[in-house]
Amino acid sequence: MNAPYRPPHATARAGNAGASGVRVALDCARNVYEAVDRRMPEAAALANWLGQSATAFGLPDTVIPDYEAPRRSRRRGVSGPDWRKIRAALTLAEAALPDTTATPADCWITAIAGSLALDPLETRMLALGLHYELDKRAGRLFDAISECRGGLNRFHRDTGLFALLLQASAGDVERRLRSDAKLRACGLFHLDPDGELHVLERLVSLIRQDAFPEADFYDQLLGAIAADLLPWEAFEHLGRQAEVVASVLEAALAGRESGINILLYGPPGTGKTSFAATLAARIGAKLRPVAEIDENGGEPTRHERLGGLRLAQRLAEPGTTLLLFDEAEDLFVRGSNSGFHESSAASSRVFIHRLLERMAVPVIWTANDISVLGPAVLRRMTMCLELKVPSVMTRANLWRQMGETEGVVLRENDALRLARLVPAAPAVASAALRATRLAGGGAETVRLVVEGVARAVHGGRLPMPEPERDCDYDPDLANADCDLSALTADLQRPEALAVSILLSGPPGTGKSAWVRHLASQMGLPVLHKRTSDLLDPFVGGTEQNIAAAFAEARDTHAFLVFDEADSLLLERAHAVRHWEISQVNEMLTWMEQHTLPFACTTNLAERLDRASLRRFLVKVRFDWMTKAQAQRAFQHFFGLAAPPALDELRTLTPADFSLVRRRAALTGGKPDPATLLRLLAAESEGRTSGQPCIGFMAGARQ
Repeated sequence: MNAPYRPPHATARAGNAGASGVRVALDCARNVYEAVDRRMPEAAALANWLGQSATAFGLPDTVIPDYEAPRRSRRRGVSGPDWRKIRAALTLAEAALPDTTATPADCWITAIAGSLALDPLETRMLALGLHYELDKRAGRLFDAISECRGGLNRFHRDTGLFALLLQASAGDVERRLRSDAKLRACGLFHLDPDGELHVLERLVSLIRQDAFPEADFYDQLLGAIAADLLPWEAFEHLGRQAEVVASVLEAALAGRESGINILLYGPPGTGKTSFAATLAARIGAKLRPVAEIDENGGEPTRHERLGGLRLAQRLAEPGTTLLLFDEAEDLFVRGSNSGFHESSAASSRVFIHRLLERMAVPVIWTANDISVLGPAVLRRMTMCLELKVPSVMTRANLWRQMGETEGVVLRENDALRLARLVPAAPAVASAALRATRLAGGGAETVRLVVEGVARAVHGGRLPMPEPERDCDYDPDLANADCDLSALTADLQRPEALAVSILLSGPPGTGKSAWVRHLASQMGLPVLHKRTSDLLDPFVGGTEQNIAAAFAEARDTHAFLVFDEADSLLLERAHAVRHWEISQVNEMLTWMEQHTLPFACTTNLAERLDRASLRRFLVKVRFDWMTKAQAQRAFQHFFGLAAPPALDELRTLTPADFSLVRRRAALTGGKPDPATLLRLLAAESEGRTSGQPCIGFMAGARQ
């Protein structure tokens, strides 16, 4: 902990405003006395104020004129004898002031003035603003003089009043109250649309708490970073872009470049804040947050976050520091919890744009929803990096690596199981492993912890686990209308990369299993999207999700698979709603533009839009297993010769054999062929063979 900052003349005694507030009030009172004629209304206001403050100043009644302004007209001033008594009373009060004690207010004013290079007038204006909030004597004097001048009983932008109280010219005060001058540009003063000035609330709160400024008081005013610092390898799924961002920031710090803004966006829980902390550590920079809490430790308003950003730009050390503005929506969403009528103040987009362009210290912004930022803001970002949930294998490696760091041993199978069970980001894995270490548990404890987090994040529902690669897959067990082995070989050629495939047929016939096998042979990860992942109740939402799925496949160089594609490619001739047509159009547009392999599976191919059929280069229909395939599957899955009665089951699928094997394993021991046959018959019960022809032909070899 850094030692508290105090000027050389400071003593150990605290007291938030104390003598500092008295001194400011008396200095202002003396300036009024020297500047006004005793016959002016301001003289009467000063006399009345001094009479009310006599006890606080320790003045005897004998030195205070018997004067009460309410009895007299405001147009009248003060008599000559009373005016001389006021001068004597001010002199007596000033002489009684201690000159050896530095209060927290003194120390904060000195520290901020030195750090921000405030000139003497700016320093006195800051002191007046602080003591208006902290000391009733200073506040009452400001209000009393303001009222007799026809002004507000609030701290407000009255250049003539400031000039009178601080013995300065109105022009000098006016220049220091401009929006681009230090007091407002640094966020120390905030001007609302009614002309009222608000002093930085966090600073007022610290002084009220008798807190002295530390040598490096940034954390006191704007908060400290609390993100987990993860290894750089935890974000290797971001690929080359992460390295480019690091290089850009490193060069920007070295060259003191201005206007550098990095946007990290993606769904909650993808590790944006953790990546920002890891990124700063990667380039040896200090990461500092921007106004994440208010003076009471609660939620800050928009103007508090904006003021914090402007102050952080002045306090942060250029060349060594990065700023983190978490939840950027706070600044760009209009009508948020802004306070002070800021819904109208927030309408100036130009102000925000210029602020982004002139940032002296690079800022890392994080956002869950970038749509609220708008194109004009996004164009001013130096780089935009989307954070997504990493692939299964990457997550499995992360589980093992982070487990070692936390002292939790995870075997390869345990890590892979966790990665498939919960598609969680590195930050979730880190928190779960820490909880497991504290609980003294192992792989099962990790699973319980991470399941609870994932369930909460997804609204009380555990997300669907990613399918495991079927090690038992045999293409000869699938009854397709083409040679799957030959087609697999053909599609591995480089020129066949941009291939679109439609797989139709009854459930369980091996459509998804074959496409996963094909992706494995092509050396591509599978990006699996179910209809439930894409359909959105809001107009335009499904189209956005479709576009995002194709974009994600492109970014991750993955084999994109749409399950139950009939819901996304319904025949437009039968559509009754506009969105039914627009989502089909969106699919068709991306199908034509996509340069990587993708496949659609469907059980109801006859419902597909006819135009979509022409977009698929390869069409493969799967059907129930032949007798020979069923006999081979019996031997493959159970290690037994198939009984003759198996030929009577005409609607079997490879999925039936896999399911029956798992079901039989629950009973223990090795079941006999008759039991297996009975279980298979139960699985195929109710199915009808001889599916009607829908006009599909086997895909020609590419």
